[in-house]
Amino acid sequence: MSDQMDLRSFKIPLGKLAPLEKFRTRQGDTLTYRFYPAWCEDLVILYHGAGSDSRYMCVLADAIAKSGVANVVTPDLRGHGGSLNLNTDTISQSQLEIDMEELLIHIKMQRSISRLTLAGHSMGGGFTLRIATSALGKQFYKFVALAPHLPDHLQTNQPGYGGWITAGENGSFNVNFPEAMRTGNERLHYSAQYLKAVHAPDDVMEKIKALHPNLYVVTGGKDEVINAEKQKELFAHTDVKFLLLESLNHISIVSKVDGYLSVF
Repeated sequence: MSDQMDLRSFKIPLGKLAPLEKFRTRQGDTLTYRFYPAWCEDLVILYHGAGSDSRYMCVLADAIAKSGVANVVTPDLRGHGGSLNLNTDTISQSQLEIDMEELLIHIKMQRSISRLTLAGHSMGGGFTLRIATSALGKQFYKFVALAPHLPDHLQTNQPGYGGWITAGENGSFNVNFPEAMRTGNERLHYSAQYLKAVHAPDDVMEKIKALHPNLYVVTGGKDEVINAEKQKELFAHTDVKFLLLESLNHISIVSKVDGYLSVF
């Protein structure tokens, strides 16, 4: 295993990328998302991970929508994508949940929605678990967490996050995008307050055991950031449906999706 995740082979297929759309929250902020339509009324909300934005989720989003299982919306978390320049260092711990609810209001004003599934990758997977174990989780039929970030004390992360993350002072962290691969659209720093708003709570496992959400966790056996075997062992003591895909790593899990598309 290399010390740092290799992104050179990862390309965003522009032919699968939905156009960027905007909506205005009742707080007056403009946030962005992409929408992948399907001929049904179910909806998957699919969140991206740290450093990037909704663009890299397009292969999975397009595959779900084209399968006819559900419409898919891929939001840009506040401070990413079209809202990259918003000051988010001091957001409240409930701000991202509020943003999600605002997005749902916006989508429901445009189309009829039946069942809701919440999903996310990496940091977005941790946010999925955050919602699944909160009062907001009741409105969702299903949750799918892909290579989810879990609290450090659970010891399911690779040492040094595989070189992908460098811990900063007071609970912040920096994302180590190679200089040669930067486009200017990356988010490279996260404050401790932002991380508290997006990460799963420290007692996430206790809440999963108590609440029994309809939850799937999918992790790649070659993940450079997440220790897949430790996650498998951790979730074995719950009723979570855990899927370990041996050939996938932290990024290919969202670009080679045939092995788990059925969980949606």
